[in-house]
Amino acid sequence: MAKFYLSKKLDAALHIIEGAVALGLFSGAALAAIVGQLILGGVFAILAIGMFLRFKRGRVRK
Repeated sequence: MAKFYLSKKLDAALHIIEGAVALGLFSGAALAAIVGQLILGGVFAILAIGMFLRFKRGRVRK
């Protein structure tokens, strides 16, 4: 049995998304909005984790 690597799974997922766009199930603008929302959410999550760790470290010192 062959192993499934992340790059192959990602490639398969991107082919499925490309097929959905080609069939008209998604528009390119909707796909760009979804990707933008995910990136923005990731940036905000990283900032929130950084702030939490900063405040937590401040409390431990006192």
